[in-house]
Amino acid sequence: MLDLLLHLPFRYEDRSHLAMIGGLELDRPATVRGTVLSSKLVRTRRTGFTIFEAILDDGTGTVQLVFFNQPYLSRWLVPGRVLFAYGAATLAHRFRRGLVMESPQIELEGEAGDPLSVGRVVPIYRKLPGLSPRLRRRVVAGLLDLLGPRLPERLEEKLRSRLDLPPLAASLKEAHFPGSSGASPDPGPWEDRSSPFLHRLVFEEFLEFQVGMARRRRELKTVPGPVLAADDAIRARLRGILPFPLTSAQKRVIREIRDDLRSGHVMRRLLQGDVGSGKTIVAVLSALLAAERGYQAVLMAPTGILAEQHAARIFEMLRGTGFQAGLLTARVKGKARKALLEALAAGEIHLLVGTHALLERPVAFRRLGLAIVDEQHRFGVSQRAALSSRVLPDGSLPHLLVMSATPIPRSLALTLYGDLDVSTIDELPPGRTPVATRLLPESERGAAFRELAAEVAAGGQAYVVMPLIEESDRIEAKAVERHVEEIRRFLPELSVGVVHGRIPPEERERTMDAFARGEIQVLAATTVIEVGVDVPNASYLVVENAERFGLAQLHQLRGRVGRGRRASRCVLFYGEASALESRERLRILSETNDGFRIAEEDLRRRGPGDALGTRQSGVPLFRVGDLVRDQAWMREARDEASALLGSGADGSFDDPFFLRARPVPSRD
Repeated sequence: MLDLLLHLPFRYEDRSHLAMIGGLELDRPATVRGTVLSSKLVRTRRTGFTIFEAILDDGTGTVQLVFFNQPYLSRWLVPGRVLFAYGAATLAHRFRRGLVMESPQIELEGEAGDPLSVGRVVPIYRKLPGLSPRLRRRVVAGLLDLLGPRLPERLEEKLRSRLDLPPLAASLKEAHFPGSSGASPDPGPWEDRSSPFLHRLVFEEFLEFQVGMARRRRELKTVPGPVLAADDAIRARLRGILPFPLTSAQKRVIREIRDDLRSGHVMRRLLQGDVGSGKTIVAVLSALLAAERGYQAVLMAPTGILAEQHAARIFEMLRGTGFQAGLLTARVKGKARKALLEALAAGEIHLLVGTHALLERPVAFRRLGLAIVDEQHRFGVSQRAALSSRVLPDGSLPHLLVMSATPIPRSLALTLYGDLDVSTIDELPPGRTPVATRLLPESERGAAFRELAAEVAAGGQAYVVMPLIEESDRIEAKAVERHVEEIRRFLPELSVGVVHGRIPPEERERTMDAFARGEIQVLAATTVIEVGVDVPNASYLVVENAERFGLAQLHQLRGRVGRGRRASRCVLFYGEASALESRERLRILSETNDGFRIAEEDLRRRGPGDALGTRQSGVPLFRVGDLVRDQAWMREARDEASALLGSGADGSFDDPFFLRARPVPSRD
């Protein structure tokens, strides 16, 4: 029953204004009230197809109501019956005369109380199998009458008064039938999300979610974790490893992590920062602190390329320190793999870097104290948990630090990772120069490629990114397998390599390695290079059909250049047939290099699941609340959840209302 009540209309139709039949405007939906003068049912001989016709009169004129394959209406719409009809009138055609409404919404006057489908603001739902819209409204109205007095009122009057929120029962009734509780029947406040009745439902749904998250955070605070405290000698050794001075943002984040690691309780923290902000060095320092205290650490990356690049930097940093690092990917096989796993189990490996291979048996740590997951949105929840749930001999659990270079607005981070504390590096190291970005139509490709060739001739390297691997009859976009030949014709003097998801991993990584060594000057690719590619010499990026990418994804791709000393440029080509809205959306990339601002805009336009690419891996899809448009209510709910747990007054949320109902299988 809750399923239907919490499956709210996605829009409303104002059918409240009665029109006179004699004054109907053609092709404009209107509600009329009249008396049935005559009716008849016509059956075709060959197909059994039925047409039911009724003449409706209101004293100012008549209109013919026509219904197809609804023979049961002949029992209802008999002469003398008074009814409401909603539809668009058209002029007669074929064998009909006068005004005609085809398949109008109808409701008999006096039928089971007030009309629900005509003569009022009417809810429009997404379709449900086996349940007509008219019957659906009847069922929902009956449930509201039956359950209204029994619905749990979990918000205290004092809180509702402070936030100007009406009772739950009235809010649900207004959500389905605006105006039914004495409020204005205007659907506008529901459509622009300004209705206090909607705010009540949003806030309670968010509060229910945040109470669950707050309980989870409170439980984690009681879980013991290794005590990893640094003394003066350890701090001095760690400073000596640093290849460059830390930014103030990095220092702030390190202090936040330090406080967690020495608390004696397990850390669960998200570290986010823009491309190139220096998250990896923070993670490595945390791992070395664990090693100083006799524990091991692990860093898991989503691709072999990224894992190898992390390992190369770490090996360089640890040279001569006495700390031992290792690398475990699918490419490590045979005797080398066996020796690495034996050293790991013996505790001789202090920091292990790897991919999903870290989750496979027989990978075993002697004393794992810290698990770090890079580009964590590329992993499932269970994969992240597999590392951080390995119980230590003393019963404690390893600390967990998850990192993301896809900036997430803080309000959304509090939702997606409500059981994690959030640290943000919001400052780039000195020397990082913004990437100059231009939007160009495809017609200017020749000039851009000449500029690319000049940049390569001056010592740089370039990427050309396309949305497709091979051409599609359904999608107008560049495909790498065919377009690479065009690139080679544009750049006959240059070495052009190709990488995409269908190339075997080992061949793909060989090509990437050759590009990193400078043996390949231009790399044609799909988004496989979005993460895990760090070539400081790369200074020019071309993205074909940029309108087919999300803003955050384009920002990630742009982060592949500008990583070295060379001034870098990015050209975003848009298709000639792309919509003006798409080009306007891309314009923000030419205006800013601020990943958080770009993420906000991407989130606003596309929604959280699509913008972050996580619709299948953990983004909560709320029934009523909108994670983008209702951010203020999410913050309010988080604060109230903390207050409820602090006072011990969260018991009313032991039986979830919104989460208890199952999603209703709808179709458009």
